[in-house]
Amino acid sequence: MPEGPLIIFDLTGAFAMFRKFYTNSSSLSYPFPPRTTVAGLIAGLLGYERDTYSEDLSLERCDIAVSVKVPVRRVMQTVNYVMTEARSSVWARNAGGFDGSAGGIQTPVEWVFPKLDEPRLRYRIYVHHKEPKFAERLDSVLLEGSYVYPPYLGMSECLGEVEHLATLENWELSVREVETTLSTVVPSAAIAGSPRLEAGTQIIKERTAFALGADRRMLAIGDVLYERNCNPITATVSSPVFTAVYENDGQEISEFGVFLG
Repeated sequence: MPEGPLIIFDLTGAFAMFRKFYTNSSSLSYPFPPRTTVAGLIAGLLGYERDTYSEDLSLERCDIAVSVKVPVRRVMQTVNYVMTEARSSVWARNAGGFDGSAGGIQTPVEWVFPKLDEPRLRYRIYVHHKEPKFAERLDSVLLEGSYVYPPYLGMSECLGEVEHLATLENWELSVREVETTLSTVVPSAAIAGSPRLEAGTQIIKERTAFALGADRRMLAIGDVLYERNCNPITATVSSPVFTAVYENDGQEISEFGVFLG
């Protein structure tokens, strides 16, 4: 049994934008929050300032997994951005200040929405931290709802909510040598061979960042797999798999997952 609890909570919201790190003029979105986004979310809840949390939420100290609980659809829309910076003062009229006199720019942005018959997006987050005090602090903040900065889904315009589900003291993390039904987004490098493909299965591969340094330089990237319709992925996994058993809405849930990174 690993040292320290496994903390499970849901991130929900009406819409999201998880910008892909390799896009430029057109802002494309992942269908789920990558590990770096979840790390930033946790840091914001705990009150870290920008670019000060990379060490505490590094791959070596913090394990993070993500599960997509509601199928998503992506919509491309053009957004009007107003130039708000100027060489003199952002408040100066006719100098490119907030009066918009410097003009603007139209940028295509890909937004993530829940499928049409679902009211909200829902992502399940699994967090294990190797330092007990950090885990205790995160658990307390989630239980009390005493966030320093409000949660959002990728961009500050996409306000969200977090719902604490469970804090598991007794959970397992081990290498399984048999096919396993995985509920989480899975690093492709963790899969031995190919996942099982059944009727209706749509497995998508995305390239995401796993960790950022204090200067926002990418420290680790990799490919991940997720099932488009929120069905589990069945595969033999070479990396350690966690087992989480908890209750939600009066029902016992048993899940297997793999941490990102």
